[in-house]
Amino acid sequence: MAKVRSPNYPMLDLGAALQAARKAYANDHRNKMSRAVLAKHLGHDSLSGPALGKIGALRAYGLIDGNADEIRITNEAVHALEAPEGSPERTAAMSQLAFRPKLFQDIRKDFPGAVSPDNLRFWLIKRDFVPEAAEKAAKTYLATMRLVDSGAQAYNSESDVAPEPLVTPQAPTAAPISPRAPRPEDLAPLSDDQPLVVVMNGERLNIKASVDLEGLKNLREILEKYEGILQMMQKMNPDKKEAAN
Repeated sequence: MAKVRSPNYPMLDLGAALQAARKAYANDHRNKMSRAVLAKHLGHDSLSGPALGKIGALRAYGLIDGNADEIRITNEAVHALEAPEGSPERTAAMSQLAFRPKLFQDIRKDFPGAVSPDNLRFWLIKRDFVPEAAEKAAKTYLATMRLVDSGAQAYNSESDVAPEPLVTPQAPTAAPISPRAPRPEDLAPLSDDQPLVVVMNGERLNIKASVDLEGLKNLREILEKYEGILQMMQKMNPDKKEAAN
């Protein structure tokens, strides 16, 4: 009897895939690599099943591109690996990578918020995953979402907390503002060390900036990355877009 195959899914969560990509990046940076060389960077002597599975996961997240002997680490991978922890560049890159797998886009479309492991496992089984594969795919997705959420929270916590309390004497009992949904006036004061603050609030961006020409170029690059994320979110939630219109 032929073995039943489940639909494709990354065998690694995004965190593990980034660790694997870091090994290749440390050895070859942006140089072209063959699959055999990449497998060696990932700790394998040959193109075995586990090696191909890791390479497939890196490709699924968009950490590598190219074929045969011309595989390279992507720009998005470099941003995720090199941008400062909690920076808007890293947050944007991580979000782009996390939702590159088609399966993860489909899951987020049906579960835009949190989802329990059991509920997600059953959702996958209804889509032709065998139970064992559904268990693994659910863990991979949930671990990836935790990584992305922790990165966004880390940036929000740095940029949303001002040196002095924001509550004024006229409103001492005002409810505290959630760090996941800040208002523009709640963003940290700008300084020479931090001339730009960008915080993602659902499907909107809160931006505070005081930049020169070079800073404007950086801001344009950051906004282009967030534009891609927002466009992806709209595609995954078309009903919400139509309701807004």
